[in-house]
Amino acid sequence: MMPMLRWLFSGRSLLMALGFALVAASVIVASALFAGTPNATLGADIIPSPTPGPSGAPQRYILAEGSSVDDVADQLEELGVVRSASQFKILASLLGLQNRLVAGVYTLRPGDSTISILRTITVVEEDRPTVRVTFPEGLRIEEMAEIVQQAGFGPAQEFIAAAREVELPLSLAVGLPEGVGHEGYLFPDTYFVPLGSTAAELVDLMAETMHLRFSADLREAAARRGLSPHEVLTLASMIEREVVIPEERPVVAGVLFNRIEAFDRLGVDATTQYCVATQDPDSVEAYGWWKPGSELTLADLDCDSPYNTRRYPGLPPGPIASPGLAAIEAVVYPEETDFYYYVRDARNDDGSHCFAITFAEHDDPNRCEKVDR
Repeated sequence: MMPMLRWLFSGRSLLMALGFALVAASVIVASALFAGTPNATLGADIIPSPTPGPSGAPQRYILAEGSSVDDVADQLEELGVVRSASQFKILASLLGLQNRLVAGVYTLRPGDSTISILRTITVVEEDRPTVRVTFPEGLRIEEMAEIVQQAGFGPAQEFIAAAREVELPLSLAVGLPEGVGHEGYLFPDTYFVPLGSTAAELVDLMAETMHLRFSADLREAAARRGLSPHEVLTLASMIEREVVIPEERPVVAGVLFNRIEAFDRLGVDATTQYCVATQDPDSVEAYGWWKPGSELTLADLDCDSPYNTRRYPGLPPGPIASPGLAAIEAVVYPEETDFYYYVRDARNDDGSHCFAITFAEHDDPNRCEKVDR
């Protein structure tokens, strides 16, 4: 038996051991009560606030959607907002708040108590009104700007300007080609931000969320395939626009990789649509930002832009829209396939495709009946 255990269980220390057990039991009961009533705990000063740290300049902090309490604690310690990440995590757990973080853009003051900071970033709607804004996958920045304007964040042009000027997280900025904008770098999701937030703050949150969702593990897996984050997002944006059936995403990714390896044109209609909308305002007025494939003319298919993969081989300069996580994962983990062609299956109204290995199969008017993926 270890010396400490022998001391605890000796006759001379029996009373002390009993007292120790009672104190431990009291702490456990108190912790359970606090965890069950976090709002009451935060509303009343039941727990003495930890000693505040030295005061400092307010820090702007982006709490990205999907962040864990460990992520937040480490980031706040690094910013100097809290003295101890461990203390922050323990207190969040004690109060039952570890799963109640609210994504958003916050101004936090170093020196405020940990409880005060927790109250701020886990605030409920009735205490601090929030605005909910949802961005579907596969939108251009201009389409996102229209949603933002309708949500009351100000003119669409402010969002477009903010997207142009946003400072991307280093994980995404590395390898970004010079002169290429930030199309595709704002993660499509539902965001809850405090009422009064600016378009620039929302853009920062969306870029930070892309960094979080396009995780280090995914980026490392992509690097093993020889792909930069920019190349992944470029391919994923095309798959996002082209594919609606989940199980087809990795198959189409495999087709695109087959064409890339052959130094062939990718022939993705969505890139032609992107080119047409960028160069033809009349088309945008008539059809919106994505002219339907059935309306594309021969002149459209020959749209002169490096983004038009029907005209130029290889990848376009950058993404054509904002991809979601499933499209990103399809690029990082594509299906190995011999297929070299895909086309929308006209027999179905669900957006599904049929696939072919040879051009003869692809050119056959009955190809969807003959080729079974």
